[in-house]
Amino acid sequence: MKSFFTIAFCLTLTITQAQYFIPAMDNSEIGMSKEAYVVTNAGDTVRGRVLSAMIMSGQLRSFTIKDADDNKQKFKSTDVKLLAVKPSKLSNISSAMSVPNLSRAMEVDFSDIIDREWVYFEQALLPKKKDKYVMMQLLNPGYDSKIKVYLDPNANQTMNVSAGGLNLAGGEDKSYLVVYDGNKSEVYKKSGYKKDALEKLYKNCPVFTENYEGEKFKWSNFAEHIYVYDQLCN
Repeated sequence: MKSFFTIAFCLTLTITQAQYFIPAMDNSEIGMSKEAYVVTNAGDTVRGRVLSAMIMSGQLRSFTIKDADDNKQKFKSTDVKLLAVKPSKLSNISSAMSVPNLSRAMEVDFSDIIDREWVYFEQALLPKKKDKYVMMQLLNPGYDSKIKVYLDPNANQTMNVSAGGLNLAGGEDKSYLVVYDGNKSEVYKKSGYKKDALEKLYKNCPVFTENYEGEKFKWSNFAEHIYVYDQLCN
């Protein structure tokens, strides 16, 4: 009974906190950022704002920072552990409008996107490649203590259904890169998600699996599942 009320409470919180992953920023949005800071591999922190950035296939390859002394510093992704960017209000509004489809948009509290303070790019170990790190945007900041979710550079999207220029359904990524507890990333796909997630990703949390295994486990609720796991299982 206790576990039922606990998970019910967490599900209530997802109404405003985690119905979606943070939309990915593009090159121009990073360039519009108000401020940023970089943590290098040596542990140094550089603060300033991003002048330019190169993102390819969801991976941040390089960027240039103008620091507090108006010096320009260019970084390759291999030089840094973290880039944190404070989006402009315009960038946040643009991201809010990029929610994949109308049915998802009706569920989202857009103030959570518009008021987001920081967007993070981190080093993550690619699947199936020995010690190959790339810098990618964290899609679940704030509920990422065990599980981190990033764009899959090779992800396809569900087919769009539109009317009058408005996207009514579809446009959702069919896969994501998922890092559990700092390990090598794995690809989680829409196809086979229920089996893979319950038997592997969430298997060490009985209260989670007990409450979800009998329900229709939907890929569209992936962000919700990550949030509930973060709240109940750490």
